[in-house]
Amino acid sequence: FFYPIRSIWFLSPISPLFLPHPHRKSIKRVIIISKMFVPFCIVLTTLILLIGSATAMTTPKPTFQESLSNGFQVWALKRARWNPIRALTMPFISWKEGIDANKGSYLHRKRLVLGSNFCAAGGVWLGDFESVAEALTEPQARGYRLASSLLDPAHLPMKPDNGREVFLLSLSQEGAGGDGTWEGVREAVNVYLTNNPETYGRQEDATAKKLVDNLAESYKTLGHSDEFFTNGEKGLMDFLLRYLHYVIFGLDPFDEEKMAVIRALHYDSASAAYHLSAVGNFFQLIKFKNWPEQFTAAAEVYMNSPDIAKFPENEEKYANLTRMELARLMVSIMALAGMVGPLTLAVIVLGHRPLNEYEGQETHKIDVTKVWDTLDLSNRVEVAKYMFECGRLRNPVSNSHRIVTKKEKFTVKIRGKDQTFPAGTEVFIPMLLGMIDEKKWGPTTYEFDHNRENVVEDNMIFHSVGDRTNGRICPGKEVAVKMMTDVLIELGKVRRSSSEFQAK
Repeated sequence: FFYPIRSIWFLSPISPLFLPHPHRKSIKRVIIISKMFVPFCIVLTTLILLIGSATAMTTPKPTFQESLSNGFQVWALKRARWNPIRALTMPFISWKEGIDANKGSYLHRKRLVLGSNFCAAGGVWLGDFESVAEALTEPQARGYRLASSLLDPAHLPMKPDNGREVFLLSLSQEGAGGDGTWEGVREAVNVYLTNNPETYGRQEDATAKKLVDNLAESYKTLGHSDEFFTNGEKGLMDFLLRYLHYVIFGLDPFDEEKMAVIRALHYDSASAAYHLSAVGNFFQLIKFKNWPEQFTAAAEVYMNSPDIAKFPENEEKYANLTRMELARLMVSIMALAGMVGPLTLAVIVLGHRPLNEYEGQETHKIDVTKVWDTLDLSNRVEVAKYMFECGRLRNPVSNSHRIVTKKEKFTVKIRGKDQTFPAGTEVFIPMLLGMIDEKKWGPTTYEFDHNRENVVEDNMIFHSVGDRTNGRICPGKEVAVKMMTDVLIELGKVRRSSSEFQAK
């Protein structure tokens, strides 16, 4: 009790006055040194506490809810599907969290507090670059998911009356339980629609150039405005509708009657929502009651397009597809990917949609248009790298999935413990997390650098690792890369010719 009082008294300015004369000088010297040392210790202690606090903030811990959700799903996924607790809870968790898990900030937070591997949305997530790369280059068994959102199998309009499944996103590959249907259907799409000389040739012709020029004129008129990016009858959305249906199907982009049918489905009626579990039924009930008729009308337009019209029906190498099956398949592919993916990528690279907000980082504050405005527009390679770097920091499609097969033993480490999951478990492939893995991309992971090493060669925005793929690489990758490069160049010229740009 008396020791601290005595110490305080000893360090006080008047204490030397009460000491014997011979000792006053030496004691005074000690007091002066002590008085300097005490503040130094206080400052040092404060700095340690501040550094400790900062470290705690940069490595946040999961909330009780996050820990509980992860732990429960680990437990539930290891149980049989008929387990009453799993059966009552997991469908809702899969549906609700499946919507949340499409957000980059949500997935980043999960990995930040739970580690590279975790459970969410009714499945297992492997969030490091190497795991994602492996999943993108090996055969996949599939279920009914669009990214992490649940699909409704009954709402796949390409499914013919005999019930034969031809929906590419849900077909399993050979080597992962598939019967060869995926390979035949994918070959039909590649050869007759997305990856052939006619498709690539159309991108180089006068019609495609006119469409890009029209977009540039619209950009001059509307500027960098919401109307340019979100109006389905002008600007960017109108361009994508006409350009993609011309290049991929060979349809006349200036045939307003056919464009009206396609626009009504994909833009006015939010065609992607029709395919989603629960959501599709809800919106059809309250708003889009004529969805089936609209899908049929669009399928008729597709079936009579120049490219599908010449498709040879009932050939074994194309999974015995008919033209109507191929047309119905493409209606859904365009609804879920062909129209949504390019639009999402475009609004990111053109700077209308900000980069993702990652906890503890400042990526969302980056204005990509400032980088765009400095590019050498005569250098197509540099422009393409810029596009890939934008996609790296905000993927157009955040994730996909695969299903654990009966032939494999699937064991992963979650929160320090090995967990083994049974066949049928959904394993999510978060390309978004692979693209922001600091082990791969280094200390500048969350910064913008389109000249970083392997930004194209190891990029995952097209569901591949650069050109390395298990076959499920986005079939429209080549079309999208050339189209967006052309758009960035031509709109970049508009920006540099405007008084607003010159005043910067």
